[in-house]
Amino acid sequence: MGRIENGFVRYCLKPAVSCNLPGRLRMTFRSYKLLPKEALPYLHYIRDVLTMLPGVTDVQINPRIGTVLVLYDPETTASRQILRWVDIVVDTGLELAGEMDWQHMAADEADLERMVRSRLILRLPQAKEG
Repeated sequence: MGRIENGFVRYCLKPAVSCNLPGRLRMTFRSYKLLPKEALPYLHYIRDVLTMLPGVTDVQINPRIGTVLVLYDPETTASRQILRWVDIVVDTGLELAGEMDWQHMAADEADLERMVRSRLILRLPQAKEG
């Protein structure tokens, strides 16, 4: 994937905060509809990668309007850390996309999920200190 494509994906996956209360963060992805339709089957991974972050207790996705509600323990994490995690997840996905030869890849979706998860585990931030 080239720089233009990477920039486009980052643009589509850049959240805007529409509600930020302690323990509750609603993000809007205004440009998500510009993503290629091949990306839609992978939206269920949003919940998986967000709940990897310590302190995130629930994630509710509304793909029809492009919002994600994240419920979290404010004693463990903060909205700023969640937003940074979204950036890390996007960066990691783009790194993997650039490293892989997707047209010749024989790995199934479970293998890909394990690969992404192992990469993200290495990038998890430490829990917020009191």
